[in-house]
Amino acid sequence: MKNLFSVNFSIIALTILSFSIYSCKEKTQTKKYTYKTIPLEKISPEAEKVRDYVKMDVIIAHRGTTFWAPEETEAAFRWGRNMGADYLEIDLQRTKDGFLLALHDNNLQRTTNIEEVYPERKNLPVSKFTLAELRELDAGSWFNTSVPENARERFKNQKISTLEEVLKIAEGYRIKRDANNNPVKLIETFDEIDSITNKKTTITKWRGRYQMEPDPQDNGNRPGVYAETKEPQLFDGIEKELALFLTEKGWNINSPETLKKAPTGDEHKMAYTKGRFILQSFSPESIAKLDTYLPKIPKCMLLWYDDDPAKMPQDSLVKSLANAINYAVKYNCQIIGPSISGPPNNYNNLASPWMCDMYHRAGMLIHAYSFDTEEQLKRYNGDYFYGGISRFENPNRKVNTTSNYKIQRSLFIDGGFTNLTDLSLKYYHRPVDKTAQEVLTELGY
Repeated sequence: MKNLFSVNFSIIALTILSFSIYSCKEKTQTKKYTYKTIPLEKISPEAEKVRDYVKMDVIIAHRGTTFWAPEETEAAFRWGRNMGADYLEIDLQRTKDGFLLALHDNNLQRTTNIEEVYPERKNLPVSKFTLAELRELDAGSWFNTSVPENARERFKNQKISTLEEVLKIAEGYRIKRDANNNPVKLIETFDEIDSITNKKTTITKWRGRYQMEPDPQDNGNRPGVYAETKEPQLFDGIEKELALFLTEKGWNINSPETLKKAPTGDEHKMAYTKGRFILQSFSPESIAKLDTYLPKIPKCMLLWYDDDPAKMPQDSLVKSLANAINYAVKYNCQIIGPSISGPPNNYNNLASPWMCDMYHRAGMLIHAYSFDTEEQLKRYNGDYFYGGISRFENPNRKVNTTSNYKIQRSLFIDGGFTNLTDLSLKYYHRPVDKTAQEVLTELGY
């Protein structure tokens, strides 16, 4: 997810530079629409099949967790897996030497000690560093300072994660460590071609990768991975590279000859289903490229708005959302990802009941972000229309309020991103054997 990013949804011309939830062109339009009457495209029958790869009411571990452990580190992803998340959510970036990372910020100062390790390079983006250089950074200690109530000694010197490691964690692995708890380096022998002389040289060295091993604390949960192309305009060709990488690692369902097969008994687990990998982006350009290079893989169009939609004329907002939906449908997105309101993030609300009805009318699933409180879970699952009773508590709950809406399932979400997988599990009435803290302790943190 993005913290501060303006996605514009209504400027759809010959060249799409961005979307805007409000367009000056709309001021000249006189046709008035409501959310019920606005024309909407509907996803194709083929897209419906792909949509149905994704089960209902998924719990998506946002960056693994940002609350219980340092985000997008091994600790966060192992916690998300063992806690019971359906998906591990990541932000994709790329190193100078071409490795795909799971990392949110393009600037490294917030979540690493780059000012100590590379003080003269502290303002450089991630793409200016090799993987081996990034591995010199401590990506965990900042969390102990920022969230002291959840600090743990073993969070110190957590490392920036690669996509490869996240896939392996989802499969039940962990980084191999020595007696001093340091990651064991993977020394590789490979051919390197000089860009000037075109001469090939065989080299043996550490490029930044670590050895992986079966996780002795793995509890058998096999989450999928939900990956966002992060600032894709900074990483030309990342969509194509992602497709090639997923094929190589056995996670591309478009490549049955290389697709990783489930161990006996694990066929139903998320990491081995056709919904094992979900793509997401705020970027319309990236969504189009993902549809080209990774067709028939579930895709989510993320929505964001800087200003308060509640202060906009509803007719304009309806038209703008329709433009966003129709663009998403055109490029075979089966999922829409709107922001929700409420603390601690206090994002603008793009998942009101009437908005959800529009998204569902197009045939899309709704995966909203980010759920950090029970109140948010109850609100966006419609509990307050039913006297506070959730459908997980009572599937036959009855409407217990008067409303301008015809209360029905289409007004509510189908899953959500959360920093508190433990909270969502309890709300969804799924089995929870251990507390969040107990899971971390059991994992060795």
